[in-house]
Amino acid sequence: MRGKRWTLLFAACAAGTVLLAYPASAVTVKWEDLTNAQQKAAYQSLESENESLRAQLKELQAQTDTGSSTAASGGAASADASDGNAEPGTDAQGAAGSGSGDGADSGSTAAGSGESAQTQRKDTATFLQDIGASFEKRQTEAGTCSADQIAQMSASDLWAYRFRCAEAERDFYEAYKGAQLESLNLQYLCDEYCAGLGKQYKAETAWKDTQDADKTSQLYSAGYYNRAYALVELHDYYSLELPDGYQDLKEAVDKMNAAAGAETRNASADSAAVKKVQELLNALGFLCGTPDGICGRQTVSCIERFQTMYGFEPADGLIDDELLGQMQEMLNRQGA
Repeated sequence: MRGKRWTLLFAACAAGTVLLAYPASAVTVKWEDLTNAQQKAAYQSLESENESLRAQLKELQAQTDTGSSTAASGGAASADASDGNAEPGTDAQGAAGSGSGDGADSGSTAAGSGESAQTQRKDTATFLQDIGASFEKRQTEAGTCSADQIAQMSASDLWAYRFRCAEAERDFYEAYKGAQLESLNLQYLCDEYCAGLGKQYKAETAWKDTQDADKTSQLYSAGYYNRAYALVELHDYYSLELPDGYQDLKEAVDKMNAAAGAETRNASADSAAVKKVQELLNALGFLCGTPDGICGRQTVSCIERFQTMYGFEPADGLIDDELLGQMQEMLNRQGA
């Protein structure tokens, strides 16, 4: 039986948010150019995000359990998604957008609210506008060099170029790395995107400190894939416009999914139960597409997010009566 953790949940429920953390497009290195070890490292970096979140949730729960009586009124703590995507060498991605400025350093507080600026809420429309602008800003920076110029760059110049592209998104990162969003699913995707940027900023530090191309590439590429997953889903399910570079992102995500193998965890689940879960996921804001009774990767991913963001353990993506009960209860609470 999966257990429940409620303490953190209800501080977040009213605000409609909790925490967590997903990519970029055109430079030179292709997915096929990565070694098997680099491909595996990039994928494992993505898979580690769920485990990182569980640890953060557990820590927040412990803080609440030890007498933090003000947590329920302060909104859900939001995680600083410090590690993000590493990209497979392409950098034609968007730029730091007009982040709405609420996400200041975690030590500062908003006047009169008692909340740190980093945990202030962002509305959905502003978030989508800002992340789109950030993507475009990065694309603009990437476009300052032609493909021929990039191909002739030395290793140092190439990394400097990539880091400039990532730095174009610094404003968005600072504004959103600890922000709260109205939707838990958008919270997840926002944190994933910021995690990807964080990894790319760490890649720059690693390069400056060590000149280790393998370590730098692993970090940067891991960050790319975190960002790519977030952007592709935002494009497909939230109508985020990404006119340039989207196909590169989509292809990168498809390759990562192919490397992960077929999604079979719920192969034996009744199609009616799968369809009900899909309907509940959509109603709860974890968008998985048109309910069709077929449990693919997006459905399982959304189940895991629901379990993670609401504190249900384990976040295993499995469909059973307990999951259905948990989802229905959360939906009832939203409507209460």
